Amino acid sequence: MTDSNHEMQPLQLKDVQDNFEQIFEDVSVRGGPVKILRDTGNAILVSDEIWRGVTETLNLVSICGVRESIRAGMRENIADTATGLDW
Repeated sequence: MTDSNHEMQPLQLKDVQDNFEQIFEDVSVRGGPVKILRDTGNAILVSDEIWRGVTETLNLVSICGVRESIRAGMRENIADTATGLDW
C-alpha cells in the first residue's frame, strides 16, 4: 500500500470535470487522495488500493479487542519482540 501521509489535493469540481482522465490517472498511480470541492458538499477520490486498505482497517478495528492489541503492539519496543515463530 502507498504512504498514508499524503497531502490531500483540493480541486474544484469544475477542474475535475475538465481534467478527469488526468486526475484519475494521478490518483490511481500516485495513490494520493483528491478532495473535490463543491458548494453543496465535498467528496474524496481515492485509488482502489487505498480504499481497500481503509475498509480492511475499519473491519479489523471493529473486531472486539483488535484495536487494543494493535495499540499495545505499537507501544512495544521492537528490540523486546520475539524474532522466531513457534508455529
